[in-house]
Amino acid sequence: MNDGVRLPDFNVMVALHQHDPEAFEAFRRHLLREAVDYAPVIHRPALEKLLTRIETARESAATPMEAVLIASRMMQDSMNQLMTTWEHAQQAVAGLQASLLIERVRNR
Repeated sequence: MNDGVRLPDFNVMVALHQHDPEAFEAFRRHLLREAVDYAPVIHRPALEKLLTRIETARESAATPMEAVLIASRMMQDSMNQLMTTWEHAQQAVAGLQASLLIERVRNR
């Protein structure tokens, strides 16, 4: 996000949501749009896809709590995928290191 944008106080945000949900929603979307727009260009397409997935999931939720649970599940799934990818990368590097070490020992 732009460093110049500051979120209002939590209580102000709660009041906005209670008294003008449409304004709150517009502000939320503005902040998300700004986050994508200020991201490095190389990351914007992936962020656009993620934002679309999040908005689609939010729209499918029957309640705000369900939307939170859906988002939480999405984050957990993403973290699990990241951890699996990281573990595979570590195993590949370890295998490469072992192969190089074995090759060095054989060549002595």
